[in-house]
Amino acid sequence: MSFPQATIADWRAQVEKELAGAPFDKALVHTTAEGLSVQPLYTEPLQGDPGRAPLTTQPQGASFLICMRHPVGASQDALQGDLGQGTDGLWIPLDALPALGSVFSTLDPARTFFVFDAPPASAVAAIDTLAKHIPSKALRFALNLDPLGAIARGDSKSDPEKVAEALADLGRGARHLGEHFPHATAALVSTLAHHDAGADAADELAIALSTGVVYLRALLEAGLSVDEAARRVALQVTVGRDTFVELCKLRALRICWSKLLVASGVAGAPRPLVHAVCSSRTLTQRDPWVNMLRSTTQVFAAVLGGADVVTPTAFDQGIGASSALAHRVARNTGLVLREESHLGKVIDPAGGSYYLDTLTDGLAREAWTRFQAIERDGGLVDALVSGRVRARLAEAWQRRLERITRRKDPILGVSEFAFLDEERLHPPKGTETEAPAPAESAIPAHRDAEPFERLRARAEGRNAAPEVLLVTLGPFAESRARVGFATGFFAAGGLRTRESTANEPAPIACLCGSDERYKTEAADRARALKAAGCKQVLLAGRPGALEPSLREAGVDGFLFVGCDVVPMLSDLLDVIA
Repeated sequence: MSFPQATIADWRAQVEKELAGAPFDKALVHTTAEGLSVQPLYTEPLQGDPGRAPLTTQPQGASFLICMRHPVGASQDALQGDLGQGTDGLWIPLDALPALGSVFSTLDPARTFFVFDAPPASAVAAIDTLAKHIPSKALRFALNLDPLGAIARGDSKSDPEKVAEALADLGRGARHLGEHFPHATAALVSTLAHHDAGADAADELAIALSTGVVYLRALLEAGLSVDEAARRVALQVTVGRDTFVELCKLRALRICWSKLLVASGVAGAPRPLVHAVCSSRTLTQRDPWVNMLRSTTQVFAAVLGGADVVTPTAFDQGIGASSALAHRVARNTGLVLREESHLGKVIDPAGGSYYLDTLTDGLAREAWTRFQAIERDGGLVDALVSGRVRARLAEAWQRRLERITRRKDPILGVSEFAFLDEERLHPPKGTETEAPAPAESAIPAHRDAEPFERLRARAEGRNAAPEVLLVTLGPFAESRARVGFATGFFAAGGLRTRESTANEPAPIACLCGSDERYKTEAADRARALKAAGCKQVLLAGRPGALEPSLREAGVDGFLFVGCDVVPMLSDLLDVIA
């Protein structure tokens, strides 16, 4: 039996018929933060063969390693305990090395990976220290020498002479490392600070490529061959909230890095070590248990994107020092995905999806364009010293912030479905000290939930819980949807609600009903509420043509999908105060 073959044009015609006049691009096509259009359908004739070279994830038989991060002062029990509970490696400050004791003699070099944070100025001494503690020269580790990342974090000054000194130290460190540990990397290309400052995926990739150019040149000037220099560089990126964009970001990173190495004359363009770190920007202090889900999806995206090493985040990391429970849950998240879900056993799991191949290609092209712009304007060092990077990321954060405050990018448990009766988590005893303020030179870091968390703190700082009166118009069936919307809207700012059909006195009242009820009853009810003493009368829904008459009757504002939630809630808290 044969069936008539449908074409894309046939499909498009049927879809436009169903849209009944609504524009196709507006209804079904959305744009990512990077400016890429996401179509509703991808098919083979549009994209060609899926999974084209260069292969964007692990080779056959490879799997990801779980590397848990520990702070300065971590105990020997904590470090060795992690290694005994399934962790493949540790990410620690170099001065924590003695706490590991003789553990290195018991490790399998093929299944272990360490990340050591060290400043470039002490690189040679650090490598000598490592040589004393690590008996096996086959052990794989990354010595995180990242002078440009230190500038972004505010750990180093952006003085051109200081930068030149740090890059020279990096080169000497990389050369010395090769003499002791042939499988280790020295230079770290990291975009963690830029991600936390608001960078989108294409910005992160462009900055990574420009950082890589600077470090490769530094290693060449130190006397390394171009092939050796390429092997001494590791890539570290953050994985954020958008699963598809983030996994494609990692795939695009490999494509772009391969292209960069080929252009630099590297033979065969070796696969880089890619270390994926779950996002701190997406963590919340409110309802922090939801962070476990965020970390799970981020580890999932990292693995599908081809990360070699993954560092999950603890669900209470946004509050302060993590508890033992949160650390264990984070570690086990990676273990469950690897050992029970078998994520590490599939070669290029995203390959073959026309959507993901297209998104990967689009991200790679956009990132390369932005990378070329950075290089055309003098390179990343000049961009950091001049403040251009800071300014660009500030603009990116403002664009992101607008989507957050309008709840176009919802945050579960914070801007949506806020749980006002939660029992707050606190840092473990003995770790309650405030984190040191970032240096003035640091590129400001943000968390997505901060605007709403500040509102919650203001609301909870009052003796009596602030409350909004929801005045329903007509039968409950008519007002139910808007009552639910208004309840969630106000809860995002820490405001509780109660329903009433009467015109009771209250600081703030919100009318909830159907569009038809608004036409016939809203104006009169607004006047009555004002007469009863309400300072602010709001209406749930878009007013449309009724806005002039409703405002004249006393309605002060309107809440609807897409409105700027944070300033409206802030004004209401001012009224209550």
